[in-house]
Amino acid sequence: MRFTRFALGAGVVVLVAFMLVVAIGIHGALTPVIAIVAVVGLIACGNLLYGKNSHGAAATARVRPAQEAQNRAIDEAQERARQERQQARTRRDEGGGQ
Repeated sequence: MRFTRFALGAGVVVLVAFMLVVAIGIHGALTPVIAIVAVVGLIACGNLLYGKNSHGAAATARVRPAQEAQNRAIDEAQERARQERQQARTRRDEGGGQ
């Protein structure tokens, strides 16, 4: 796992360095460098905010007692509605043959 992360990081660094060399060689200005740094910064900040191990992900994954009670009440109401529909079908089928 550690080698995979290292290889991924090294690959990103090499790719960004190659992009910088090509961008500076073609344009001769620092505009591409600024754009690449901005994109990398935005991606890094997004990963920090919304990554798997972030505080936001842990808060989203948590199920609160009130939420659990509401989910249970919805499930029970749906089950009662299913039972009522099934009973209505049974009564209709039994009464329809006469």
